[in-house]
Amino acid sequence: MTMDGTILVTGGTGTVGRELVRRLAAEPTGQRIAVLSRAAGRATGRLEPDVAFVQGDLRAGPGLGLSADIRADLAAEVTEVIHCAAETRFSLPIEEVRAVNVAGTRDLLEFAADCRRLRKVGCFSTVYVAGRRTGRFTEDDLADDGAGFANTYELSKSEMEREVRGRMADLPVAIYRLSTVIGDSVTGAVTGWNAFHHALRLLYHGLAPMVPGNPATPVDLVSVNYVADASHWLFRQRFEAGRTYHLCSGPERSGTLAELIDAVIDAFRLVRPGWRRRAIERPAVVDAATYELFVRSVEETGNEVLIGAARVVQSFATQLAFPKQFDDAHAAALLEGSGYRPVPTIEFLPKVVRTCVETEWGARAG
Repeated sequence: MTMDGTILVTGGTGTVGRELVRRLAAEPTGQRIAVLSRAAGRATGRLEPDVAFVQGDLRAGPGLGLSADIRADLAAEVTEVIHCAAETRFSLPIEEVRAVNVAGTRDLLEFAADCRRLRKVGCFSTVYVAGRRTGRFTEDDLADDGAGFANTYELSKSEMEREVRGRMADLPVAIYRLSTVIGDSVTGAVTGWNAFHHALRLLYHGLAPMVPGNPATPVDLVSVNYVADASHWLFRQRFEAGRTYHLCSGPERSGTLAELIDAVIDAFRLVRPGWRRRAIERPAVVDAATYELFVRSVEETGNEVLIGAARVVQSFATQLAFPKQFDDAHAAALLEGSGYRPVPTIEFLPKVVRTCVETEWGARAG
């Protein structure tokens, strides 16, 4: 099938965005792919053949930092928009995160409305717009239901979704919510390091004596190849405007917190047999109140290394104190026959742990 026009991608150099761009570039459609990039030096670079960088910035206001000529050209040629760009750091002040995740999305949608040939828009979000609510969270559920959020990232993405839903009446938009992406399920490769990986590093070095949660709590971790394959398929083959999809492991394929801790420790011992001799104890799983007391006691020591370690674990693990299961029924139904489904976390987690250890968490090539 031959198509024309241009696909505009934001966040095209990120963990998921890069994989999506590769899949789009491999299609024999004849469409051009433009990746919005802040870096001036990369504006004429390439990710793949027929993929060009376009200089712009989601933080630059309604004009997206585009020159007048480029904006006009894109408005005339863009047929599809894939919005992956986001500020994903958990500890930033809310206004700093909103500048990208909320205002940037609002301005991008305003630009999309000016695209005369627009056919569809895909906006990437997170299942953790569920915030601190517990229980089953479906693709039709909206945000935290008043329970609050664990960090400013979650809050900003919930606000972002409100912006997107506010435009669904006049724009063909779908939302793709991702759970925690940790690496490739086939190779174990990690191209984007996040709080989960940093928590693993602290555990490896004996700096995580406890984590908040319940041993039986399911922890939803997903592979980057599944997320990229599934979102690409849904966007290109099964697009439905106004719908929300969960791209996650789901309750049946998520390991429990106890199972994941055991799998990580076993992987450490397998990759580095000497790690066993260090006699680092398995972290205790405690309730949220106990962990808060632990963090406060660490802060009182004044030890910056330990304080930093406790805060890193807290930034990721706070969600473990609010157990929930992410229902992906609609996405799974549409993916039937595609060949794409999530690999159980316990099956591929050891590969990711191996990458973390052997590359010293990205400090050197694997």
